[in-house]
Amino acid sequence: MKRFLILALLLLIVTAPSEAQNELARPVTNILSLRIGQGKMRDSYLAPLLYTGANFSIEGQRWRMHRDLNWVNWQQADIMFSSGEDHGNNSGAWTGRLRYRYGILWRWSDSLDPTTLEVRTESSPWSFYLGPYAGIDLGFDYNLKMASSNNPATARVVGNLGAVGAVRYKFQNPSVRGMRVMFQAYAPLIGAGFRPEYGASYYETFYLSTSGNYAHFTSLHNQQDLDVQLTLDFPLAIIPGLRSFDSVLRLGGSYHIETMDINNITSRYSSVEFVIGWVYQYLPFGRRKVNLLKRSPYEAY
Repeated sequence: MKRFLILALLLLIVTAPSEAQNELARPVTNILSLRIGQGKMRDSYLAPLLYTGANFSIEGQRWRMHRDLNWVNWQQADIMFSSGEDHGNNSGAWTGRLRYRYGILWRWSDSLDPTTLEVRTESSPWSFYLGPYAGIDLGFDYNLKMASSNNPATARVVGNLGAVGAVRYKFQNPSVRGMRVMFQAYAPLIGAGFRPEYGASYYETFYLSTSGNYAHFTSLHNQQDLDVQLTLDFPLAIIPGLRSFDSVLRLGGSYHIETMDINNITSRYSSVEFVIGWVYQYLPFGRRKVNLLKRSPYEAY
């Protein structure tokens, strides 16, 4: 028994450095963004009117590479709220969304040698990402004018499988080292969602337990959803007077449009937003985090 414990301890000591080295090959990028702009919404279950108003959302993304640097674990979550009025300012509506997506992306970039993990002196400034994702979309639409009626709101519950892609360009000029432009887009392809029948109340659906066609298969024929972003990431250290800062600022714009047409109920939502965010890149090493801007040439995404 003692010999077994000694051998296990020696094996742990011998393999610990190699595990740490493998962990260093998995850089992480965390992105927290605030998106503010204009949103448009319409849900024919409540009223066939178009509402326009302010749109506000908070988004978080996490990119983490696999050890071979060819694949990336991608996670995205956001919470959105929009408040609008119709063209005659006679009524108003609220819309809220809570979304989460998880994907595995194939990464093409020759900036790092996957064998030696060294930065190549001559490499392309472009990186490409493409892969599938699974996500869930929860939300609601609320009509203020119908607050006293039986159906003032409608719920949204949708699960999707989709595709996500991104293109990144890294500036090579030493004076703007670390600046990156990134275009990102994702869209669901197939899934399933909840939708009440036209004219049926939620009281009848849930409390009276009336039968109906509430669960539906979704695809491009009855659901279209596209979210695109174009952003610029730049380290604050490249700005004169901010050399001591190691944070990365994100600025850009986003466009989101979604439609759903099920059970003779049509819903539309779109938004155009300005994006401002904070990007933090690091290498997890045990319980410590090594900031990529100061101590490593690795790229987190």
